[in-house]
Amino acid sequence: MRIYVKNNDGEMVEAFQVNENTYTFESENKTFNLFLTESNDVPNFSTLSDEHKKQITKAIFSNDEILEQLSDAKKKRNRDISYYSGDEIEFDHLVDEMNRDR
Repeated sequence: MRIYVKNNDGEMVEAFQVNENTYTFESENKTFNLFLTESNDVPNFSTLSDEHKKQITKAIFSNDEILEQLSDAKKKRNRDISYYSGDEIEFDHLVDEMNRDR
């Protein structure tokens, strides 16, 4: 198994296996260790509650400046001038939802 770690600057580094469950990698002149364990539980990495997510979504879709930026981003992407680097399917869904709510 190969494991790659992406740091905050976007640099990808490979983690090398030390023993059965331990990998090590270097980034920004520091050495880090990863300890892997097997689990059937799927972790929830989001620190936002469902209610907080709903509040944020409502705030986004009630802000005309944000809606305009989303619309402009979609127009640019359709002309192959994309600055959006995330998941394009999710982006399309977001813009479609924005357009339905207008």
